[in-house]
Amino acid sequence: MAEHNNGIALIFARTETNTFFKWIWPYATGILFIKGRLKFYNVDGTVADNSAGAPSCLISYNDINAKILEESSISGKYLKIR
Repeated sequence: MAEHNNGIALIFARTETNTFFKWIWPYATGILFIKGRLKFYNVDGTVADNSAGAPSCLISYNDINAKILEESSISGKYLKIR
């Protein structure tokens, strides 16, 4: 996505990793840090026993995708990068 400058990625919010320093901080237009841990659901619609193993975030590449994140109703904190 960084090379194409288009899309929204869902990843763990591990901002200290090489991935963040190589592909997110230099290229992303915004980040939505999702409040709480993501929950998973079973195929029957019941909540699974485990949640995501770490906090998650959505990364936007380009202004259109950044606006989508900024205006979304997802609970969390949006950070405009550029």
